[in-house]
Amino acid sequence: MTPATIQAEITALIGTLAIIGTPLQVLMPVGAVALVALAVVPAWRRALGPAITATAVVLLAGEALLAWFHWRLWELAVVVSPETGAITGRVAVPLWIESEKLYVWALTVALLAVFVRRHREELLPGISVILAILMAGAAFWGKPFTEPLPSFLGQYFGYLQAMQSGNFGMAMGAYQGMEGARQFYYNTVYMWIHPPALFFAYGTFALSFVATLLMVTRRRSSFETTAYRWVRLGYIPFTAGMLLGFPWAIMAWQGQSWWWSGKVNMSIMLWVLYTAYLHARLYIRKPGMWKWVAALSIASFLVLLLTYLATYVVPGAHSYI
Repeated sequence: MTPATIQAEITALIGTLAIIGTPLQVLMPVGAVALVALAVVPAWRRALGPAITATAVVLLAGEALLAWFHWRLWELAVVVSPETGAITGRVAVPLWIESEKLYVWALTVALLAVFVRRHREELLPGISVILAILMAGAAFWGKPFTEPLPSFLGQYFGYLQAMQSGNFGMAMGAYQGMEGARQFYYNTVYMWIHPPALFFAYGTFALSFVATLLMVTRRRSSFETTAYRWVRLGYIPFTAGMLLGFPWAIMAWQGQSWWWSGKVNMSIMLWVLYTAYLHARLYIRKPGMWKWVAALSIASFLVLLLTYLATYVVPGAHSYI
């Protein structure tokens, strides 16, 4: 296919995704409002379990639609050398970047909530509020179905236009940028392990945060145990994801001072805080220690939120600004 044909095919694909996915994108904030209503009205809380299960099913259906979109995108998004005319590869764009980040986080929280058993009735209202915020953010900010992958598509369409320009120097420059992104960002094995591990951990940390708030407000140690178990579940994938990010950064950001990136430094701070939380919990039976453990748990989750936002407001290698 010619660059013009590829661009037309991808444009049509985006249109198909919008047609099918727009109802779901509209449904997400409606569902978010419903979840909050069920969470705050005590008489309605019995319906929270089925509502969260239904939400998880709907989000899974949307993820299946996005997976189809990414598969078709992989089939179309070839990278061709202007020098040889040979295809050097296809771009495998993952399902957890750019406009799809909040959607994946919402899906993770919803799936984890389905399997919550310990303190289920007490945890579901708080989990529902977090899930509602993520869903609303995905619908209004991310827009995964109507405005998918703006950074990737902007770069790839720019590459296609350069290939059609007839200017070899322009085409070669665009090709080098696109091929570098393909090899060291989209298609690298780190991309397919590092972010999923972190998103799973973020989901468990969200559930732990809810349990910690219940422990503080109701003064029951069993909630602290629940909070600890969720952090313990997410800590190892989180640590593994952080460690895998280091060689990836060295490979992908050669020549850049990526270690000064706000997102990188806040992620390290986040790991230190959750490590401190787990360490402090070893002394939970000491008088007054539960307050420090609770404070560390709450501070860790707040830093998690700031770490996510730092990607959009703090300049650096790991930034979208």
